[in-house]
Amino acid sequence: MLFKVIVKQTNFLLKQKEALLTMILFLGMILINYLENVISFRGTDVSQMYQPMKLLLLSYNRINYNANNTLLIVMLYPLLVSLPAGFSYIKEQQTKEEIFIMARIGKQKYMISKLGSAFFVTTIVFFVPFMTEIIMNCVSFPLCARGDLSNLSIYSPEYADMVHNYWGYSVFLYSPVLYAVLGTLLFCVISGILATLTVAVSMITTVRYRVMLFLPVFLLLNSTVYIDKIIIGDAMRVSWYDYMLIFGDTSKSTGYFVIGILGILMIISCCYFWGKKREKL
Repeated sequence: MLFKVIVKQTNFLLKQKEALLTMILFLGMILINYLENVISFRGTDVSQMYQPMKLLLLSYNRINYNANNTLLIVMLYPLLVSLPAGFSYIKEQQTKEEIFIMARIGKQKYMISKLGSAFFVTTIVFFVPFMTEIIMNCVSFPLCARGDLSNLSIYSPEYADMVHNYWGYSVFLYSPVLYAVLGTLLFCVISGILATLTVAVSMITTVRYRVMLFLPVFLLLNSTVYIDKIIIGDAMRVSWYDYMLIFGDTSKSTGYFVIGILGILMIISCCYFWGKKREKL
């Protein structure tokens, strides 16, 4: 029963304008990035060509060549991650639809279904465009190319050190395409978790303007950037984009990453139980 409710909620949210707008926006950004790559590297000999996966919009390696598109993603992501499904609970609360739905399936199932559908909708909305870009690059550029946008020799110690900083670098060494797919999936799953956080916060707060729900994730992600600059320094990075973008070559801590994700999941759980109790009062 609960699974069917989550599936129905997910199908419903995928048809809403917020999800469609987000997907169209990402597809537009991906198309611009793809066309720039095609124009820039048209006619390039394979021996001088860069690895196609490192040309992706989510590739941290792109900042060595052209940081404009990557910077745009970094700027917009803290807002876009809440757009596809983050407002789903507050919308039904404001229109009083939640009363009828809760009367049919129960309060607990309703709240869990909103959290679950927010996760799946955001993951799907993010994954489809970025997976499309991977397929486009596989078709358009030679997969046998091994060049790096840093222009380091792939046989140099500096390049080896850089690759060692990739998440799951052994997967990259086996197959850059598989690495890109798994890295993109991880990015989308974390996006789904962050969207679920937005819904969870809306369960314990009453806001007059939905735009205020952009703040929790926006402040959370940007706080990691300020912590990086003020406290941590260059030894070990904590900025969200160092961990979430693929081909990230900065020093990272698995412990920080795991603690961060577990902390978010704990906040979501606390908001759920608090919201459930709050509804009873």
